[in-house]
Amino acid sequence: MISVLTVLGLLTTDASVGAEQATERPRMQRTADGAVGASVSHPGGWVLQREAYTYNKTYGFTLWRQGDAAADHGGTPAVRVALAYDLKPGQIDDRVRQTISDYPDLSLERQAVGLAKGRVGVAVGPVPGSTPFTEVYVPVESRVYKINVYSEGAGEEGINADDRALLSSLRFAPPSRPVASLDLPAANSPEALYAPGDAPDPTVVAPAAKEESFAEGQAQDTTYGATSTSGERLIAEGCYLADPDFFVQTQQGRYANSRSRDGIPTGYTIIGKPNYWGEYTHGSIGMGRCDDPDHTNDMYAVDYPLNRGDAIFTPFRCGTVTFAGRNESHAAYGIMVTIRACNGKYVSLAGHLDSLAAGIYRGAKIGSRNMVIGYAGDTGGCCIPVGRVHLHQAFYRYPSYKPDGSPYAGRGLKVVRHHYFRGEGGVYTFGCRTCSGVKTKGDLISY
Repeated sequence: MISVLTVLGLLTTDASVGAEQATERPRMQRTADGAVGASVSHPGGWVLQREAYTYNKTYGFTLWRQGDAAADHGGTPAVRVALAYDLKPGQIDDRVRQTISDYPDLSLERQAVGLAKGRVGVAVGPVPGSTPFTEVYVPVESRVYKINVYSEGAGEEGINADDRALLSSLRFAPPSRPVASLDLPAANSPEALYAPGDAPDPTVVAPAAKEESFAEGQAQDTTYGATSTSGERLIAEGCYLADPDFFVQTQQGRYANSRSRDGIPTGYTIIGKPNYWGEYTHGSIGMGRCDDPDHTNDMYAVDYPLNRGDAIFTPFRCGTVTFAGRNESHAAYGIMVTIRACNGKYVSLAGHLDSLAAGIYRGAKIGSRNMVIGYAGDTGGCCIPVGRVHLHQAFYRYPSYKPDGSPYAGRGLKVVRHHYFRGEGGVYTFGCRTCSGVKTKGDLISY
């Protein structure tokens, strides 16, 4: 159970105060006059993240558990508390029913959850992603609060005893100012995702997203009737080894890591810094799996150190963008791009981007190996530091899709043959440290 409780006020009324400043405020306080109007008690050492944008017409904060300082990545989310400023108490049941219908392949359940002062919330989950959570909707007078509970046992136990203790410590008060007065961009607005001049035409994006949603439904209908690609096979822990003839290219360009004293020659990067094929360095956030039904299965994800702003190229020469931006359930990846290859089976995820490239949006078509999909960065969750700027690259076999097009479930995919284009070109084979002629963690690779 929760011990040594301290109290943190959630959000000040000064929109100029950033997340870093907010976390440095005294640990003993309760502030109920901000745009959210909520506070929570929790163990000392946990960190409060103030959000820099709104998400799906909600605005709030995330409370992070204290991580292991000795680990490469420390801290995991405990709870996100947000004011659902566009939702009314009478609409909660419809919202819960919609969430359940969004995931017909999962056994999402509705349950009542008790909070302090006799309040009762409606919970549904787990909502899948890289960091699954249970949604809890709490009516407070004419307002609704949407609370994401990131239980470490979310996929098996739902809301556990520690989660219930957090929920029971929540206090609510009328906000003293509207969220609109903070003048924050939406998380997936053009100004939050693209460099000036790169944002796509909205009249193009909407039809493309609608077409992609239809294509996902068609792909799901034929998933299990499709014949296996020659050379593809099931491997340890339920992951798949990709077809060795399938075209995957290295994603950095000839000018990558061109800054002096970055320790990497221009045009090159390093395989697996910090993460490489099943080495679990991203904290307890659901990565490092092969076939979990409500997580992304990143057992064979690979990290590549780059400089901020380095171009990230598509790993597929033919495909369709299924998601481009941020979302709550994949928060650890920051800005990400997912692409379904034209074979309909394999899906890539490029995470921690600084921004999206022009022409990249849900439904956009990939028709060239020279297509830039975004620019390297270090976006991600507040308190799971991603380390130096790098590309997080994962591949999946036949994942399921959330309503926004982001992937989950399916099988983790181990891709061992990567084409590159320096000089006459060639193929890198990734594998074990003792295998002759094979590239492995720590080795340089060119574009």
